[in-house]
Amino acid sequence: MASKTASLRKAQVPLSCHFCNEQAIQWKCEECDVFMCTSCKEKIHQRIKSIQDHEIVSVSDIFKDNPTQREVSSEVISSVFNIYTTTVPAINALLCSGDDFIYFICHNQEEMSRLVKGKMLKSSIRILQTLEKKIFDIAVNKEGVILFTEMVNNDVCILNSSGEIKTVLDISPMKPLALHVNMDNEIIVGFREQGPAFPVTDFSVRQIMIFDSDYKRKVVLATDTKGRKLFNYPARIRTDSRNVLYVSDFMEDNKLGRIVAVDVKGRVKFTYYGYPDLHSFYPFGIAITPSDNIILSDLKNNAFHVLNSRGELLGLHFVDKEYNIELPNALAIDSEGYLLIGNVSSDDHGDSYAKVYVGKIAENFM
Repeated sequence: MASKTASLRKAQVPLSCHFCNEQAIQWKCEECDVFMCTSCKEKIHQRIKSIQDHEIVSVSDIFKDNPTQREVSSEVISSVFNIYTTTVPAINALLCSGDDFIYFICHNQEEMSRLVKGKMLKSSIRILQTLEKKIFDIAVNKEGVILFTEMVNNDVCILNSSGEIKTVLDISPMKPLALHVNMDNEIIVGFREQGPAFPVTDFSVRQIMIFDSDYKRKVVLATDTKGRKLFNYPARIRTDSRNVLYVSDFMEDNKLGRIVAVDVKGRVKFTYYGYPDLHSFYPFGIAITPSDNIILSDLKNNAFHVLNSRGELLGLHFVDKEYNIELPNALAIDSEGYLLIGNVSSDDHGDSYAKVYVGKIAENFM
């Protein structure tokens, strides 16, 4: 990984096949915004059922000169100045609010999930509230109320400071997934049909709904302007200053993912499948900087990717060697602009508990 980091520093990155990294590209998928050789177009891209109808164009129709090049930085965080050890094996969602409050969940299929609210002190996190429940995702609204999606009962619930739980949205018969509260205090929920998550078929229901602060439905995002499914498995959602949605969308179980950027009218802004040199990309955590840059955690490659609002790759930082951050998973930006990173514990390194790293974001990305 160190050699990759060195090679990316101030590098000019030529366009190449997204799947095999060969530079003999002949095709571009306009919806996915990826370049491909003929072999990968037929053997890989066209075999993914959910994107078979995407518009494919010849690169000769796009440009006749040499492929364009883009500068990619190899530094996303410039330092890590604090590390907190938690009492859970993985941090699957992470949020923070004013006065150094932090919220995170740990969930897996075999055990009950745990939601934790705490306060970050100088050397530890003081636990203020916990909840043991099957939770998939969390959000915090402008009033500081915790919302969560419950996997067992297909509900969106709120948790008050006294521990009382109240259902505010019943998603039945659908299964709720990602949860987010945007700058307008609207609640955004991703969901799917009951049953196996994969494969995604024509009969699968994969959607995102936007509700106002009174929990009345406003918008349903299901298909793009050409009638094709927008999402496969919306696992995490964040929004920028223009309320564009950035969705961590899983395409295969624990194997392949992408980021879908879509506006509230269902118009796809871009789709990011990862850096071409990497053979797998499974983005989970998303953080939006004040300048609307998008920071993604790449658990498979121990890396952070930074995109601008057009979907162009600005930075790629491998952090396992430089900062000893293994399996970065959940991301949040605190009120002072620091990046909080929640990871997954690694038995290979003798770590039983996940950590929260506090890092300084490189100035050019803020």
